Formats: sequence, C-alpha cells, structure tokens
Amino acid sequence: MKKILTILFLLTTFVSYTQNQDSTIICMPYEVGRQILIDLNEGDKNKELLEVSQKEIKLLNNKIVEKDSIIRDLKTDVKLCDSITEKTKEKFEIVNEENKILREDITKLKVKNTIFNIVGGAIIGGLTYIILVK
Repeated sequence: MKKILTILFLLTTFVSYTQNQDSTIICMPYEVGRQILIDLNEGDKNKELLEVSQKEIKLLNNKIVEKDSIIRDLKTDVKLCDSITEKTKEKFEIVNEENKILREDITKLKVKNTIFNIVGGAIIGGLTYIILVK
C-alpha cells in the first residue's frame, strides 16, 4: 500500500509540474499591460532622443569653441586696425608739423633772397654807376 501511494504521489506531482503555461496570457488587467507597453516604448524613444540630443550638444559646443576662436581673432584684428589708424593719424600730424616748419623756412628764405637781391642789385647798380661816371 505504501508503494501504491508513493507511486500515485509521484505521478500527480510530475503531472502538475509538466503542465505548460501559455506565455501569451497576461496576469494583469489589459489597460495596465497596455500602459506598461506604451511607457516602455516611450522610454526607448526617449533613450534614442537623449543620445541624439547629446550628440547635438557636443556639436554645438564644438561650434561655440570655433566661433569663440573666430571672435578672438577678430578682436585682435580690430585692435591691430585701431593701432594702425592711430599710427596713421600720428604720421599725418607729424607730416603736417613738418610741412608747417618747411613753409616757415621757405618764407624766411624768400625774405633773405629778396633782401640779398635788393642789396646785390644796389651794389651792382652803384658799382656800374661808379664805373660809367669815371
């Protein structure tokens, strides 16, 4: 009798363990399962969107670095242009001062030449008169 009970017990346990369960059956309400699937899909989309956004952020940071270097170069160009303009203004001031000094020297020389011509003419005229009268 013990043997028969043991065999029956073993047969019933094997039968209960060998039952196949259908994996398509959801053990939760349909709406909850549907919402879980929607959330999982949105999570996957958000992960992809996050990766794309991170790549875009890296590209934008690279653009910012490039534009910052361009701005720095342009600032140095502006400083260089400002210094060139200042030097050009100084050059024109110096040229104008030198021209003014040269004009004053020319007027002084003209006065000297005029006086020299008058004195020379008077001397030559006087000498010519003396030579002709004698």
